[in-house]
Amino acid sequence: MMARVLVLGEETSCSEETRGILESRGFQITLCKDKSEGLRKLFARNFDLLVVDLQLPVSSEMEFFRLARLVDPNISVIMVTAEGTIASTVRALKGGVSDYLQRPYNPSDLVQSIERTFREKQVLREIRLVRPESVRKHTFSNIISKSPKMQYIFEIIKRVAGTDSTVFITGETGVGKELVAKAIHDNSPRRDGPFLAINCGSLTETLLESELFGHEKGAFTGAFKTKHGKFECANNGTLFLDELGDITSAMQVKLLRALQERKVVRVGGNDSIAVDVRVISATNQDIKEKIRRHEFRLDLFYRLNVIHIHVPPLRERQEDIPLLVQHFIKVINENLGRKIKGVSTRGMKQLLEYEWPGNIRELENVLERACITCDGDVIDQFVFPHDAQNPAMEGTDETVDTDVPFDLARHMVVAQFEKRYLTEALRRYEGNVSETAKRTGIHQRTLWRKVREHRLDRMQFKKSKEL
Repeated sequence: MMARVLVLGEETSCSEETRGILESRGFQITLCKDKSEGLRKLFARNFDLLVVDLQLPVSSEMEFFRLARLVDPNISVIMVTAEGTIASTVRALKGGVSDYLQRPYNPSDLVQSIERTFREKQVLREIRLVRPESVRKHTFSNIISKSPKMQYIFEIIKRVAGTDSTVFITGETGVGKELVAKAIHDNSPRRDGPFLAINCGSLTETLLESELFGHEKGAFTGAFKTKHGKFECANNGTLFLDELGDITSAMQVKLLRALQERKVVRVGGNDSIAVDVRVISATNQDIKEKIRRHEFRLDLFYRLNVIHIHVPPLRERQEDIPLLVQHFIKVINENLGRKIKGVSTRGMKQLLEYEWPGNIRELENVLERACITCDGDVIDQFVFPHDAQNPAMEGTDETVDTDVPFDLARHMVVAQFEKRYLTEALRRYEGNVSETAKRTGIHQRTLWRKVREHRLDRMQFKKSKEL
């Protein structure tokens, strides 16, 4: 069934070009010119989305929005207005408006807003259908996901698990790299052997060497007895080396030798000890950039990177959030003795709009904090620890709405400044991200993240030359 969109406004609100794009993507567009006709159409049939572009003050458009919600409480609304103050934006979004466009806007802005709002509506609809069996259905070796990207990773895990090839896992902090490594071990012939993990970035070079290879009694001050290293203890099992990009050049040489010879020598010892260990390593860094800067050995990278798995960030698999929320709330209830039933539609919308710089680990922490501070049995609002913004929280510093908590109000001002600054910078340098990063002093990766975060289309700034 096609998604049905009712556009309330002049014909210019949805041009033939825009209408054609939307219809080619599965949307059925109905256009009406005034509020009376709009209400009649809402009474006559069901719509998924309502676009209100009446060229009236926000208060008048909000009044029609309230009437529309009386007719259909579940309809999602996109409001278009010439007003762009923090007060009008916050008032509309707090009132339940799904998205807020400021006139004038490009046709692509309306297309993106409709597509984004409809995706969110589909996910929110699925929330009510999530059951414990849904979580179990989309669980693979303790990894919970229904996204196509993660399903592809599950297939790679199944194929590589039966081999002894080294695996190199990349991904941002908190995406679950260790869970992927554990899944490989649990589905391999080594499953009955040990699985040992070590965070290489948290140890000094000398301590890391002792932890990996062990040491003999008296090898250094405090070595009161012989200690077996992780390689020995993981014999016939799997050794997971996390944050491998942080190890020193000297340790890289020693690790390479151990991998090549399948033997280790304890610190202070002379005898080589044969080990049968599968090594899986991981990093959240750009390892190829470190190689380019001669900070990581190319031969060690080739030895470790036989099979490469990249775990996508949570913001790229939004459909996993409802499943993860249900799972974590169940675990938190059991651990803390709480009786939280779930998250409201308003709260879930917050979770879906947040960028999650800390990924799944941050989601778990945010849910735990909310479960502890929640007065009822349904979580209705979240407070996020990072400065990354929710699009719904954008505003300006023209006025202050004290109904908004201080931290969120501050975030709104910062977000609006960032968006204005980046918009002007991209316009000045004609959408060229590399040039914009160079001129503004913003790291290019940070600039790309901010462009996505603030939903900026760099192509709209492009002029005659190629980017």
